[in-house]
Amino acid sequence: MAALARLRDLAIKALVRWQWASLRATSPRLAVVPHEHVGLAVLTTGLYEREELDCLRALVQARGLGGGVCLDIGANIGNHAVIWSQLFEQVVCFEPNPQMGAVLRANLALNLCGNVRVVDVGLGTQDAQLPFSFQEAGNDGTGTFARGIGDITLPVRRGDDAIDELGLTLPITLVKCDVEGFEHLVFEGLTGTLSRHRPVVIFESNAFEAGNAAWSSLRRSGYDRLYEIRHSAAALPQPLREIVRLATGHRCSIERIDAVPRHSANLIAATVALD
Repeated sequence: MAALARLRDLAIKALVRWQWASLRATSPRLAVVPHEHVGLAVLTTGLYEREELDCLRALVQARGLGGGVCLDIGANIGNHAVIWSQLFEQVVCFEPNPQMGAVLRANLALNLCGNVRVVDVGLGTQDAQLPFSFQEAGNDGTGTFARGIGDITLPVRRGDDAIDELGLTLPITLVKCDVEGFEHLVFEGLTGTLSRHRPVVIFESNAFEAGNAAWSSLRRSGYDRLYEIRHSAAALPQPLREIVRLATGHRCSIERIDAVPRHSANLIAATVALD
């Protein structure tokens, strides 16, 4: 039994080394905050939410969205932005946190992302200075406006006004919004932009209440189709899921749903069918 256990451990280690080398070879160069969850994912797999990004890449290409502008709201370190820069004519990142903004700019420079613009504000329903609460010990940079209290105060602009001031000449075809529970206020401030451009909207739902509020805001802007990005191995127990991921990589699919799920999920809202 001991020999079998040792053989199993050696096989897993070899698989991990092979998978890690393969993933790193196909990953962008990214500076990270090493003890923060996005940074940890980049250090271990080369890219945060790799499978979701592969799925979204296919969506962008299939729907012909790349000829327009992508808005990355809550851009963090630029993990997604460096991929968006390969897919879209223009990318605009909104990141009000100066710590994350510095890393974001470094990553855009490292990856020669000349078609990406960074705007150092958050988006909301009105121009304001709002308290921003760090979510992790040690002020690693991740955080939210949603709590109403905070460690620092950061600028927020009414979304439609901020977009109008960009002077964009191309249509906005995709919006990604990951602002830790503040999504519904971002979407309320972007009513005019969403109604005019009808972009595909990607947003994170870490809690049902916040996700449902975001979906309600989008529905008021005319969105009527909701999808979830699902992992093929999501139903497996965590240890087995990790083994499957290391062996084959997770595969994601985009599936139509009727309502915001109770579990944490990456969701896609659209005004036209994506399937």
